[in-house]
Amino acid sequence: MTVAVRFRRFVTNLVLGFSLLSGFSVSFAQTPLDGVVVSNNQAAVRAGMEILELGGNAVDAAVATAFVLAVVEPAASGLGGGGVMVLYQAKEKKAHALDFTEVSPAASSSGLYREGEGIRQDRLETGVLAVAVPGTVFGLTEALKRFGSLPLEAVLAPAIHHAGEGFPVTRRLRRVIEENLQTLRQRANFSRIFLKASGTPHDLGAMIRQPELAETLKTIAREGAAGFYEGAVGQSIAARVKNGGGAVTLDDLNSYKPVWRRPVIGSYRDRTVITVPPPSVGGLALVGLLGVMEGYGPDRFQHNSGAYLHLVAETTKAGTADLLKYLGDPDSNEVPVQRITSRERAAAVRKQISMDVAARRNVVLPAGMAGERSGTSHVGVLDGDGNAVSICLSIGSPFGAKVLVRETGILLNNQMHKFSLGGELEGSADSSPNTLKPRKRPVNRMTPAVLLRDDRPVLIVGASGGRQTTGAVLQTILNVLDFRMPLAEAVAAARIHVPADMPQVVEVEPSVSDEAVTALAGKGHHVVRRHRLRGVVQAIRVEGKRITEASDPRRRGAAP
Repeated sequence: MTVAVRFRRFVTNLVLGFSLLSGFSVSFAQTPLDGVVVSNNQAAVRAGMEILELGGNAVDAAVATAFVLAVVEPAASGLGGGGVMVLYQAKEKKAHALDFTEVSPAASSSGLYREGEGIRQDRLETGVLAVAVPGTVFGLTEALKRFGSLPLEAVLAPAIHHAGEGFPVTRRLRRVIEENLQTLRQRANFSRIFLKASGTPHDLGAMIRQPELAETLKTIAREGAAGFYEGAVGQSIAARVKNGGGAVTLDDLNSYKPVWRRPVIGSYRDRTVITVPPPSVGGLALVGLLGVMEGYGPDRFQHNSGAYLHLVAETTKAGTADLLKYLGDPDSNEVPVQRITSRERAAAVRKQISMDVAARRNVVLPAGMAGERSGTSHVGVLDGDGNAVSICLSIGSPFGAKVLVRETGILLNNQMHKFSLGGELEGSADSSPNTLKPRKRPVNRMTPAVLLRDDRPVLIVGASGGRQTTGAVLQTILNVLDFRMPLAEAVAAARIHVPADMPQVVEVEPSVSDEAVTALAGKGHHVVRRHRLRGVVQAIRVEGKRITEASDPRRRGAAP
């Protein structure tokens, strides 16, 4: 089922449908609409649709959708997480990137995670020591304040409704709960909401209500970001972390700020590619890989043939091999963005690629870039004026740190596991720019993008799926622009993945032909068939006056 909505409608003096439930009342003037919302969850998409129907723009709708995801997709995003956003203003012909990723606490040090001669990885992944200062609320409200057109109360009303009145358990949510059941059972605050009294998962369609989270959202609606980072909400978060021995303090929360950054801008087949800058590895990798691929002319290959998949695999390996030594928080490290995305570097990478033999590479992946599972959601919006928004939201691993603040209903992230700790360990040679330091943002893989042609959006795309995210976005773009596939086919088409820590391996989906697998093996790849890769793409395509949208079928169960 496609989790997306398109519409064209005139709205005259409408009153927000959720106003009675949320306690707010807002009216709007007549507005012509023609827009699209796409995301992982149908309820979230309906919220974005309602906002567009009420005269909101792409930012209003994207923020509303994101806040609903924080309620109905608790394993993938939440108020206690962070994210990145790319937006394009059609009238002004300007692109912007907002970094609202999490920040390490001021008291951060590797000593918090060290025991004897080693590191307690569990402390980085589960519990209060895994929690970084969240950025979602400040980021979304900042975007709305600068570029939105509707009041915060109106934009938050759908999320307040779903938190207070409840939302039905989807197949996707039930499956993730089952996968984390042993850990969730050990946490009373979690179990109270997401499990039955018997300690078993709720049935499909059962309603999950989060009254404390609804009250928190009402506070944010009244007070803005200050309602989260200060006052009773902020104090409850800081107290919960402190009582568990964590590092985040009220001062850390008060000090948090999102950052407007210069977006990474490249080109591919006469399209302008706009994506996110560091600390995301995804944006730089996407633009760099597209630059390499363009020199080959992928459309001269048969789609998903052995030769084509070999090219994708080798481009991925060669094009990302040196990125990690540069990437970290740009406020702490100088990142050579222009060099990494230049045509000169693309040409140099092509010289490293043989079309006959897979290169042998030894890669040591920094600790912060390890791990396959992720808790991530994506939102894409196009409004009737041609404004476009692409957002990736994350809480880290599924359900984040597995820490729920009872008084506020907020689930906290575990993004501290994305830092490398070696640089602080005595005798370590790890000098990664992603090494843990106080008040620093870790590297992430999020890859939201907006593609333009003649200053008009033609493709809005992004994905969830951890380290498979960038490859999923890359292959979708190639499917659309080189192989001219309809969007739904481009999103659903079989993909490959080259694990960064196992560069000789190529993971392929079942519908990749035996002939292609044999050809890959003959070139020296170790081919592993997977039932399904984890990259889940959401996309919007514009062709003249025709708009299409697609939600990845790999995430079956996302819709009720």
